[in-house]
Amino acid sequence: MAPSPSPGPAAPRAAPLPLPLRLLLLLLASECALGESRGPETPSPGGGRRLRARLDASSSLPPGSRVVAGARGHAVPAAQAAPRLPGLRGGQAGPPGEGVRGGAVQPRGGAGGVRERPRDDLPDQCTPNPCDKKGTQACQDLMGNFFCLCKAGWGGRLCDRDVNECSQENGGCLQICHNKPGSFHCACHSGFQLSSDGRTCQDIDECADSEACGEARCKNLPGSYSCLCDKGFAYSSQEKACRDVDECLQGRCEQVCVNSPGSYTCHCDGRGGLKLSQDMDTCEDILPCVPFSMAKSVKSLYLGRMFSGTPVIRLRFKRLQPTRLVAEFDFRTFDPEGILLFAGGHQDSTWIVLALRAGRLELQLRYNGVGRVTSSGPVINHGMWQTISVEELARNLVIKVNRDAVMKIAVAGDLFQPERGLYHLNLTVGGIPFHEKDLVQPINPRLDGCMRSWNWLNGEDTTIQETVKANTKMQCFSVTERGSFYPGSGFAFYSLDYMRTPLDIGTESTWEIEVVAHIRPAADTGVLFALWVPDLRAVPLSVALVDYHSTKKLKKQLVVLAVEHVALALMEIKVCDGQEHMVTISLREGEATLEVDGTRGQSEVSAAQLQERLAVLEKHLRSPVLTFAGGLPDVPVTSAPVTAFYRGCMTLEVNRRLLDLDEAAYKHSDITAHSCPPVEPAAA
Repeated sequence: MAPSPSPGPAAPRAAPLPLPLRLLLLLLASECALGESRGPETPSPGGGRRLRARLDASSSLPPGSRVVAGARGHAVPAAQAAPRLPGLRGGQAGPPGEGVRGGAVQPRGGAGGVRERPRDDLPDQCTPNPCDKKGTQACQDLMGNFFCLCKAGWGGRLCDRDVNECSQENGGCLQICHNKPGSFHCACHSGFQLSSDGRTCQDIDECADSEACGEARCKNLPGSYSCLCDKGFAYSSQEKACRDVDECLQGRCEQVCVNSPGSYTCHCDGRGGLKLSQDMDTCEDILPCVPFSMAKSVKSLYLGRMFSGTPVIRLRFKRLQPTRLVAEFDFRTFDPEGILLFAGGHQDSTWIVLALRAGRLELQLRYNGVGRVTSSGPVINHGMWQTISVEELARNLVIKVNRDAVMKIAVAGDLFQPERGLYHLNLTVGGIPFHEKDLVQPINPRLDGCMRSWNWLNGEDTTIQETVKANTKMQCFSVTERGSFYPGSGFAFYSLDYMRTPLDIGTESTWEIEVVAHIRPAADTGVLFALWVPDLRAVPLSVALVDYHSTKKLKKQLVVLAVEHVALALMEIKVCDGQEHMVTISLREGEATLEVDGTRGQSEVSAAQLQERLAVLEKHLRSPVLTFAGGLPDVPVTSAPVTAFYRGCMTLEVNRRLLDLDEAAYKHSDITAHSCPPVEPAAA
């Protein structure tokens, strides 16, 4: 008898197998029994043919079933043929040398051994079912043995071993193979979806969903997607929107940082002589890019140093005997108006003033309370040296230019006045000792001129020479040309009105700003022209040289026209070529233009933005404004694109009027109003 089956859950009886398979299994069982009776050395007659026939019959096995070759060339329909061990159930083979009869282990071929005949009452080896329930399709009783027919994906004698389909060629999956008991399935990485063939993967286009990135731009990627923002913005996944990056919080700028939507700008202390360097974040010194002939003469006396109109030299002569005035000097100027010298007593006594008006010499004199004004001679403000002399003769004053008398005036008295037993004479150069309104005919006393080889009262005066030699600001440039020189350390300003009040009552006032600047720069950065509102400390308008494009962050030599800190127009300029250039701006309601050497600049704002900026400018023009030349007062560096002082030569014409720096409300003493040093020949 076969060993008692192991306790376990009873499996339902399998459905009857097809007739060919049942016949094959019966033949296998009978062959096994016959093989035992013949012994291991005796082959079964016709065994090869019968085995082939059985194998042919196995073609009718259910899918997933297998027939494997057993011992002695017999076909064994089992998951694998193995020796049956003593005491094991059907479907299990024992060790060699032993046979199975009726499910019991019997000794084989021993001396005197007796073999029992097969019994027909063997129990059903599939009850209880020895096969694994999950992996078995059917259990077949083989009369003392059994056969487990495995489902697809299962193996082993009892169909209890899962076949890992993913171990070979990833189970045919393109990306991920998931093995599971008795089966497997393909899967895809995140961002991919399984194709209809169940094996390959297709990218999911997340950007097909318009809400994937919200306000940002969606870019599909293999297996993913990205939400993109413009430069200077960062994507917020919570808000699904692009938010401005405040670069100023990152400490990118050396001095002042101003954040703007999508960008930022760094600013340097222009009034301190600094500008942005190449990296657009740090600061560097503003250095001259064109060398000017700045040499000065120690034997010259500059008359325009004192903007207040006060004299640059004051002399007082005392004589024991009555003395007549004799003065001679060389003089050079481009200035059409100003005072050369004063000689006499106090303002209510006798005195003369030698001045320049409209480029010609003018003599104002007062004797015994009677004043006179005489003008004559050639135009002498041509910038060439000439010798001028004043000589007091008996009852006459003679004025000469290059030894030629140009004026002879009869006088009734002497310039030297007696006082306490001595004869006194006050002589001042470059100004008068009293206010210009007390002159016989008012005149602007400021004179940008140069004097040398002076001789007062036929005597050599070494005091003036030593004073001038020790102070370079009292010296003149050795060579000069027409124009005004801005040294890069100061400015001038005027009080001008740009509003036009119409003659018709009830008509609104209009405004207009037209500026023509002739410039020969020595440096690439500086303010040419600007308006300033003192009450608000605002810069409603500026025209300046700059060496970078603020929005493109690109180094380039430009002229910029701006309202407050917003650039309206830009134009390239060869600022360091040593040549003179003409910069023209024109602003009125609805229009703003910038030209450099006749070429119109590029607008930096839209039409709507331009109208907005011009409205801001007009509002400022209705308040008191000051017009600045060559720089700005102490304002925040963010008030305008440029705050640095201009360095170079420049003349300004505002609303068709030439600005005379001698008529400014204020002028820095280092600015020369009517003379400018030339570019050095090697650099021209």
